[in-house]
Amino acid sequence: MTLIFAHRGARLTAPENTEVAFQLAGELGADGIELDVRLTADGAAVIHHDPHLADGREVHALDLCSLPHAIPTLHAGLDACGSLTVNIELKNSRHDPAYDSDLAVVHRVIEELDTRADEPSRWLVSSFDLATLNEFHRLRPEIPTAFLTSRKPEAGLSSAVEHAHSAWHPGWEHLTPELLLAAHDLGIRVNVWTCNEPDDLERLISWGVDAVITDAPDIARSVRDRLR
Repeated sequence: MTLIFAHRGARLTAPENTEVAFQLAGELGADGIELDVRLTADGAAVIHHDPHLADGREVHALDLCSLPHAIPTLHAGLDACGSLTVNIELKNSRHDPAYDSDLAVVHRVIEELDTRADEPSRWLVSSFDLATLNEFHRLRPEIPTAFLTSRKPEAGLSSAVEHAHSAWHPGWEHLTPELLLAAHDLGIRVNVWTCNEPDDLERLISWGVDAVITDAPDIARSVRDRLR
């Protein structure tokens, strides 16, 4: 069965990457939550997609106490996800002003997950930065990992296989039935992002993708239910 991951929570009905968005996602029928993690100047792991705030200030240049109250820590955000599966995207892009070659975000996320009694399979850790993802996989190989790609799907799948990651996350427009079959033949799960339209969701679910990451988990759930 194709799983449904709410992209940054139920972001069409609540502010994205917030505790209320995560809680609402479960109520709308999501099987899991996708969220983004980056570090503050004082090393706190917080949930925020962009490297900067709406007012232009850089997250990595601010201490936790200087961030807007609505931005949750990773600890609070995971609590808000309840018992749902969580896809934690590690934000450490080489194009961001905050790129950290020491990969501190990896260690902070591991510290947080190590405090929890959940099975490793409850987590899925992803990143566009292969070095960041590889380091996480090296340190916690029991936790599933997924390589995120925005282009060159064949190369992305090859990298996921080469570095022994559990899954590949292509942009949904780049996936073909042939690539999906090739990934499954290699033992790689395929979770597509970010698909919202019913017709596109129906096609991908019919193909047998392992998960769809979507802004509209309620719509995706209704499509999946109709196809079952």
